Amino acid sequence: MPFSLGGGHTPRIIRLWPVGLVGRVSVVLLAAVILVFVASAFFYEEAETYIDDDSRITQLAEELSTDLRVLRTTPISQRGLLGALLSDNGISVSWRSANQPIDLDQPHRLRQVEESLIANDRDLGKADIRVWADRADSSSIHGSLQLADGSRLAFNVPGILKHRHMTGGLASAAITAGAVAIAAAMIVRSLSTPLRALAQVADSIAKSDDMQWTMVDERGPREVRGLAKAINKMQHRIRRLINDRTEILAAVSHDLRTPLARLRLRAGFMDDEETQTAIEADIDEMEAMVTGVLAYLAGDLDPEPVKQVDLVAILNTLLDSQSDRGRETSYTGPDRCQAMVRPLAIKRVFANLIDNACNYGGDAHVTLETDGRQAVIAVIDDGPGIPEAELEKVLSAFYRVEGSRSRATGGMGLGLAIVTREVGRAGGKVDLRNVPGRGLCVEITLPLGVAKA
Repeated sequence: MPFSLGGGHTPRIIRLWPVGLVGRVSVVLLAAVILVFVASAFFYEEAETYIDDDSRITQLAEELSTDLRVLRTTPISQRGLLGALLSDNGISVSWRSANQPIDLDQPHRLRQVEESLIANDRDLGKADIRVWADRADSSSIHGSLQLADGSRLAFNVPGILKHRHMTGGLASAAITAGAVAIAAAMIVRSLSTPLRALAQVADSIAKSDDMQWTMVDERGPREVRGLAKAINKMQHRIRRLINDRTEILAAVSHDLRTPLARLRLRAGFMDDEETQTAIEADIDEMEAMVTGVLAYLAGDLDPEPVKQVDLVAILNTLLDSQSDRGRETSYTGPDRCQAMVRPLAIKRVFANLIDNACNYGGDAHVTLETDGRQAVIAVIDDGPGIPEAELEKVLSAFYRVEGSRSRATGGMGLGLAIVTREVGRAGGKVDLRNVPGRGLCVEITLPLGVAKA
């Protein structure tokens, strides 16, 4: 809450509510401590007015012992008047002669109270003390003491068994703790609201594929405002970088494919067939390289919508294409398997896996299993496999295992990287392992529901 000071000069603003997060948390803690201190001081002062059970029993024992000694030394004719004089607000005392018997056979006799009184003064036990209550739940007690001549001292103590100190103490502690907890929770929640908004925006940036991001409101403590401003600037820079990459990809795609097309056309007019074949092979390799790099770099910018497709139909089409080239292929699984995926992207995934299996293992064997919620597709070859130490690395972009998987076979190290990226966008996962007695097994798990948009 700001207010200003000053007359003719520029007013100086004094803020009672700190600007920084540290200051605000400090104020909350200080307020909580002050609240606890004030409440504790008040309730503890009130608690001192209550006397615990032991103190009240001890005080009663002292009063009864005193009254008993006084009546013993008082003439019989004056004992009735003296009993009334000995009564006060805490205890009512009366004297009963031997001709005025008291019913000592009470159903609610309080033997524990009797024992406590006797423990404080043994003379009370010698005087045949009896203590009882009107009801089992009564807080008041009645009792009597016998004098040497057979007369009795009757007494009545109201409310002595009422546990006021326990209920009062527990209630005060509960009220204090509850008030502090509620106040602290409300204030801390208000302080954390901007942080929760920042977390939601940051999470949306990480999950969004279409750059539909939300700018963060720059409000709250100074530190939170600074962080919100930095996140907004970061979103702007990321969006600008992605737009620049999109423009570069479009330019590269056009500028590289055009001269390759001219080279292929000119090679077709060459008379030397051997040279023509070599040039066309180089052009095919260059086109494959360009296509692979562009496909990988396009990545999350691919606007292809999610559609329902038959995974089995895509797999059989690709396997038939390899069979036409003389490769050994097989498929084991159901005849149909519908899934919500990006058709071209998932076809690129299966094509990369089947091409790799045929190129590096000589054949491709595909299995598909589904439980109605997800599909597990495994592509197995009979090649040399991949060293265990390389299984994680081959999923990285531009990483190639030396030896059988070399550039001579057309690999650039992008096939599995594209597979991993596209399967992740579909909400699935990729697992690589070597099959004993066979080759490499690439297993893909895809959800059959709607993929991430």
